[in-house]
Amino acid sequence: MKEYTTEVDVLFTQLKEATDKNIITDLENSILQIWQRSDDPFMTDVFSLGTEQIAKERFNDAIATFSHALIFNKDHSEVYNKRAICYYMRGEYKKAMDDLKKVLELEPRHFAAHSGLCTIYRELKLEKLSLKHIEKLLKIVPNKEGLSLQAKSIRRNLRKN
Repeated sequence: MKEYTTEVDVLFTQLKEATDKNIITDLENSILQIWQRSDDPFMTDVFSLGTEQIAKERFNDAIATFSHALIFNKDHSEVYNKRAICYYMRGEYKKAMDDLKKVLELEPRHFAAHSGLCTIYRELKLEKLSLKHIEKLLKIVPNKEGLSLQAKSIRRNLRKN
């Protein structure tokens, strides 16, 4: 994934400056597509199959697909991210969080991983941890619709408690 660093860096700069919600979504999608790109046909097939399995809600199969890919490429953040989605959908929050933390270890700007952790922490009533990831998201995509309000809401809840 390092071969796409310059291209991704440009998109992250644009993401930080974007104010239109449609442009923000397009930029996020472009970044995610780049992260899924691979010169390795095996990895291309993994993403194709795993994404299809997720769409069909075959989460066990998708977990197996992505886990198999990690045997061959332990440093592919998007494989961990996709597997985390599956774990989350199965209610396996600990495994999802572990994968999302690995994503952020490999790519600290991974907005989907921050968003995923934020969601899980909120569901677990861990507001401080949720806020931590919202604040990181605000640095990555400061004009994302609803993000500032979400941060204010959590801060207000934390002050009450």
